[in-house]
Amino acid sequence: MDSKSSAPKRSLSVFALIMITTGIITSIHGAPSMAEYGFSLIFIYLLVAIVFLLPSALISAELATGWAEDGGVYVWVKTAFGERLGFVAVWQQWIENVIWFPSILTVMVLAATYGFFPELADNRWFIFVAINGVFWSITITNLFGMKTSGIVAEVCTIFGRIIPILFIFGLALYHVSKGNPSNIDFTWDEFVPDFGNTQMLSFIVGAFLTFAGIEASASNAASARNPRKNYPIAIISSAGIALVLVTLIALAIAIVIPQQNINLAAGIMQAISVLLDEIGGGAFVGVVGLVIALGMLGEVNNWVPAPTRGLLIAGRDGALPAFWHKENKFFAHQRILILQALIVTAISTMYLIMDDVQDAFWLMNVVPTMLYIVMYMLMFAAAVRLRYSHADVPRRYQVPFGKFGIWALAILGSSAGLVALVFGFIPTEHVKDDDRITYIATVAVGFIVFTLLPFVIYSVRRPSWRTLVDDPTGGSNSGDPSSDRTADADS
Repeated sequence: MDSKSSAPKRSLSVFALIMITTGIITSIHGAPSMAEYGFSLIFIYLLVAIVFLLPSALISAELATGWAEDGGVYVWVKTAFGERLGFVAVWQQWIENVIWFPSILTVMVLAATYGFFPELADNRWFIFVAINGVFWSITITNLFGMKTSGIVAEVCTIFGRIIPILFIFGLALYHVSKGNPSNIDFTWDEFVPDFGNTQMLSFIVGAFLTFAGIEASASNAASARNPRKNYPIAIISSAGIALVLVTLIALAIAIVIPQQNINLAAGIMQAISVLLDEIGGGAFVGVVGLVIALGMLGEVNNWVPAPTRGLLIAGRDGALPAFWHKENKFFAHQRILILQALIVTAISTMYLIMDDVQDAFWLMNVVPTMLYIVMYMLMFAAAVRLRYSHADVPRRYQVPFGKFGIWALAILGSSAGLVALVFGFIPTEHVKDDDRITYIATVAVGFIVFTLLPFVIYSVRRPSWRTLVDDPTGGSNSGDPSSDRTADADS
């Protein structure tokens, strides 16, 4: 088949790019925590979008169109700084997802069951069993190599995100128009958050997690029609859509539910229940919850295999033993996927160990966000380095304003990330005074251990861990470190 006939199969329209990217970065499970800020949540979301989402989107677009081969952030950081830091970057991207999965699955299962059994929102055993049942089911499905196409992504984004959020916010406006009091004040004084309230600063970290993941969409830039023009349009449009959607759902919760009554895991369904009861539609709470749950199920399904792919590529470069390189006949890296599910199960035991479900839920949001920020800072630094060390590599899209532009965005995104890291150690107001030291210690231990672990793993690597050829069976072609492909980039 000639290139002309095959080109359409490799092309993505602007609309498809917008829907795919919007679906990736629009995560609503953190909306209840942002609702705690009331009207000022708009200010925070807008600020984080400017200082973090925009830099990460444009920089990852340049990297993806310059280095479009399999591996994503691992390839970018490895090319700039060597295999060691490349492995650290992809590890952070992977492990943050593993820790994050239980929290979004919690919101999903509570959304699906809230209309039928609202009392389950604080039942730790139900949450533990349900999220593990769902995650293992998704993992098993992915072992058969299922992929989500652009069309499926468009449908999930429209019907699982955009329509439900607009519907919920519309009900919130109706709620206010009927003379019901709003639980937030729409005034300028309330628009700017009180940064002196240290107990609220930790929730800002949740806004970073809401917009994280843009680098996964950047891999689509190389398949875009006229990426130099269309990909920036798609990025800016999807960022704007995501910003509006998460703002509307958080505002709806803040309007309807008093701050002190917001449940971090079930806040979305709390608001939906109140709003539907008001119009006599209480019987449909379960239906709406199922629709929202299905949207989240699609989001989780997209993320289950994505970061593990980069980990597999790093493993074949020698960062992981050959045992983890194996793929099955469906080209699914089954051993890493199963390991991931086992770790999710282990982490979700926090619900059984900790006294407060909401504390456990928030820890599974804040720690992965901090780990993800480390990855982004490595990615920002790699983009700057590659502008100098690999200036001759053609990029179908480049950050505007040359080296000044790449430096400015990298500094802006890294500075914002450092601030978020500091905020992550601050206990929220939900943490009891007696538990504040324990909270800080838990965050610190989780952040330090998971950040240092890839350095430890890499330090004990062996030449036999390398795979010469991308052999799906991971078998006889492993172990010879002599080829150019397996030359150690750190030497």
